[in-house]
Amino acid sequence: MARPKGKFSLYKRSTVKGKFIYYAKIPNADPTQPALKISTGQSSKVAAALWAQNYIERLANEEKLKEEERLNITFKDFAVDFWAHEGLYAVGRRARRRTISYGFLDSRKGVTENHLIPYWGDMRLRDITPKKIDRWVINMASDNRIAPGTINQRLQILRVMLEEACAREYLTENPAQFVKPVSNHYRPKGVLSLDEVRSLLNPHIWQDYRQYAIGLLTLGTGIRISEVRGLQVSQVHPTFVEIHTAWEEKYGLKEPKCGSIRDIPITAKIYNTLQTVIESTGTTELVFHGPTYNKPISKSWIERSFYKALNQIGIDEVTRIQRNITFHSLRHTTNTILRSAGIPDAKVRMITGHRDESMTERYTHFRVENYEEICKIQERMIV
Repeated sequence: MARPKGKFSLYKRSTVKGKFIYYAKIPNADPTQPALKISTGQSSKVAAALWAQNYIERLANEEKLKEEERLNITFKDFAVDFWAHEGLYAVGRRARRRTISYGFLDSRKGVTENHLIPYWGDMRLRDITPKKIDRWVINMASDNRIAPGTINQRLQILRVMLEEACAREYLTENPAQFVKPVSNHYRPKGVLSLDEVRSLLNPHIWQDYRQYAIGLLTLGTGIRISEVRGLQVSQVHPTFVEIHTAWEEKYGLKEPKCGSIRDIPITAKIYNTLQTVIESTGTTELVFHGPTYNKPISKSWIERSFYKALNQIGIDEVTRIQRNITFHSLRHTTNTILRSAGIPDAKVRMITGHRDESMTERYTHFRVENYEEICKIQERMIV
């Protein structure tokens, strides 16, 4: 029997019974990696050579199948389990120390299944071009029912998925990177004036003392509503609060958004208010618990309470909507007040948990009252 041709070499290795079998040394497809050394299980050199050749052919067929998959995989097949909690994308993010919540993954999965797969599902990844993506964006923009922010979110999700496709070598270039988002006329979040803040921090205008405590804590620290709901008794200290947890619907406690774990200083007034809540409710876990100790007050309850308090200080529903004031406005208000007071931006970000300067800028909405120092300079100039 003639020895088949192939790129391999054979060598003998003794067995425990004093016999020997042939091993095959096969060059790795990646020249930077060591050669494969694998047992043929054969004591005949010819049989070992046939085994090695068959093995090489199987490897070649596998590579061919992988290449065909790479060239022909559809968006729908690629999207399967893309946003899974323990999928490649999520695991990769965590490996790079980037937090990614289950709620975030679930929301992206919903957008992908409801809006991306119906449009792109049957198309091969390599057939998705910038021109096709741009047409998709324009079609959505022509539908008055779809807000610009929604369009840009879908585009961003597609961009992330195709970037991952590049990382997995299904694509050599991300076609979505060349497509610009639609113009999104961002409506700035409304903020409260200092006088309105002082009026709002009157405990007598709130129907429930816990509502007042939440308003005081949020305005004093600028923390997110998810962080308010996730605050635990053990994280409240006389001079600071630990913002190490947040509450996520369906999944419970998690790290704060973007992994923004931080300690925020508080006054004795804030501490004593929180202690009053803790002592009056008898809670030992969540400071602001709901009907049960292990779940927080609902987000809607907090928001409704806040709107009722606004009404008490003269900001009715019509005015609130016109000024675009929501509970999240308290975070914007704190950010603006801190920057107006001359607190360095680096410290403001440490308090708010923002990752970069652009978010600090976006959360700042200076009012006329915040420019008092300019009037003082004007006075000196005029005199």
